[in-house]
Amino acid sequence: MTQTPKQPAGLFEFGPFRLDSAERTLTRDGALVSLPPKVFDTLLTLVQNPGRLMRKDDLINRLWPDSFVEEATLARNISDLRKTLGESFTGEKYIETVPKSGYRFVADVRRIDPPSRDIVLARHTRASLVIEQQLEPAVRSIAVLPFQPLDKSDDNDFLGLGLADALITKLSNIRQITVRPTRSVMSYAHTSVNAATAGRELGVEAVLDGSIQRSGDRIRITVQLVDTSSENPLWAAQFDEKFTDVFSVEDSISDQVARALTLRLSGEEQKQLSKRYTENIDAFELYLRGRYHWNRRTSAGIEKSIQCFKRAIELDPNYSLAYAGLADAYTFLGDVGLTAIRPLDAFTAARQAALAAIELDDRLAEGHTALAHIDMHCYRWAEARQAFDRAIELGPNYAHSRQLNAFYLAFNGQLKEAQPEIRRALRLDPLSLSITNDVGVIHYFAREYDQAIDWFQAALELSANFDRAHHWMGAAYEQENLFDEAILHYRMAVGIESRAALAHAYARGGYKAEAIKIRDELLAETSLKYISPYDLAMIHLGLDERAEAVGQLEKACQEHSGWMIYLTVDPRLDPIRSAPEFEAILRVVGFG
Repeated sequence: MTQTPKQPAGLFEFGPFRLDSAERTLTRDGALVSLPPKVFDTLLTLVQNPGRLMRKDDLINRLWPDSFVEEATLARNISDLRKTLGESFTGEKYIETVPKSGYRFVADVRRIDPPSRDIVLARHTRASLVIEQQLEPAVRSIAVLPFQPLDKSDDNDFLGLGLADALITKLSNIRQITVRPTRSVMSYAHTSVNAATAGRELGVEAVLDGSIQRSGDRIRITVQLVDTSSENPLWAAQFDEKFTDVFSVEDSISDQVARALTLRLSGEEQKQLSKRYTENIDAFELYLRGRYHWNRRTSAGIEKSIQCFKRAIELDPNYSLAYAGLADAYTFLGDVGLTAIRPLDAFTAARQAALAAIELDDRLAEGHTALAHIDMHCYRWAEARQAFDRAIELGPNYAHSRQLNAFYLAFNGQLKEAQPEIRRALRLDPLSLSITNDVGVIHYFAREYDQAIDWFQAALELSANFDRAHHWMGAAYEQENLFDEAILHYRMAVGIESRAALAHAYARGGYKAEAIKIRDELLAETSLKYISPYDLAMIHLGLDERAEAVGQLEKACQEHSGWMIYLTVDPRLDPIRSAPEFEAILRVVGFG
């Protein structure tokens, strides 16, 4: 994993700007300013060293410690910063170039340090002062790392990640803090990085870190809450219990963490914090296994997760979280078409599971988010809007809900509203590959291809093999008529939709034979797996076979193929947008 430079938390003000290193945000006169992650890191490094010459080699080594990066990449970041800060039209100078050496931040910088943790902890030990002084939370953001198994085995791997996932679910009910989602911390399951370093990478002020050991029916959990800035522990404890008492351990950890953070919880938050979604330990263990496999996002992993969620529900028919997990798994199958299951069948099963989750627990944000996602694919746009509103009301810091809501807004012609929503999701989950990439996707929908490419590059800097970023990078290059570059990135992506997109680029770039070959291969595979007519329509459009493309889209509409909800924003469809047949398809999907 690429390590970001060690950076102390704090607020920095210069000119009309305020930079928050913990929340990784930049605002101008209170309005949020969007920056790709590495551009933000460049600015933060300069602002933390005002007036000091930062040599190019030092900057590159700090920002890309494990990668080979040319000076041109750094220069582009500096150029982007100057445009963002407005040097060109305000006349105010922020960044000075020292020829052949490096850069210097020349504006006046004022640092606002966070309150002392020692003072907050001293107050915490005096309960009367806590009540009288109405303390603000000392920590506003936290990450729960996967608990490291002392006995390495597949069983303990899932248990360590599963316990973290359960605590994340509990702590996410506290509105006063932002909790990084499970998918953001998954990559720390098999690393030796210390808690404070992980916290800085995740952009949080505190990290819950621990180890877990299971022997027969006994479980030992050692846990500590670490301040990211000072690297000092805020709280630590050890639990040695029967595995059947793991629910009590979860309750105790979450309650003591809230106390250590000096949080004043409402009655509803206290109720949610102590809430147990099941009392059946075997169902709980199956749910943890299901989430473990679901988070792997592979065909085999999704199918295993469905089996685990179903078995958990058999053991406890009132297990709302297991129903929400089942809904997520089926939606993923229908959306990306990993198996032979048809999308409408997958979405139908997903919707039944989401409704069951909500019926059991109407306050479950995950259930309402899952239902909203499914309703989009079922062309129930009004219902999806209601479900998103309810999900955001219940879980305003649930990044996945914000991410999907941004797409809902974009699909429904509200691209200006989609931009701040996807950035809000990124602030909640700053190291998320998919959200970083999706900031670029929203720019792509708006036909802002240069900005889209910057964000896809940012995602690839987080993970060079992230296939979705390669897919969308290829899409952006294709719209810029840079077909060779598009083909290169499409070939680095995987999945049927990327093969179809590659064929589309081949055809538009003059490689018609290669496009036809891919089309014939996909047609031959229809007896083995589900091949979306939407993907076949893209190949026909690349070959300028418009009537055939419309015919495939009509079929995709009936089958609720995953990509049909992209009809209003996919630029590859522009050649047929004025066709009456296409307008009729739009009306069926609900965009009329």
